[in-house]
Amino acid sequence: MAVQAVDESLSQLRATLEADGYRLTSTLADDGELVLEVVGATPEACLDCLVPKAAMLRILRTAIPAEYERVSLRYPNDV
Repeated sequence: MAVQAVDESLSQLRATLEADGYRLTSTLADDGELVLEVVGATPEACLDCLVPKAAMLRILRTAIPAEYERVSLRYPNDV
């Protein structure tokens, strides 16, 4: 399930990631946690081009509506 308010607030960051060959998705888990996932969308997308996950989460948190207290981020190749 996509979270519309989050999708809208992350639109600019999503466009930046897409320019680098990645796609950003957002879903709401059954327990209420907001799950953001960066997915390699093109063969040209390079894992080395992404900032460290902790830094990306800090960047994303600045755009996420405050009501989403629990947020996790998944990167390509996370298990």
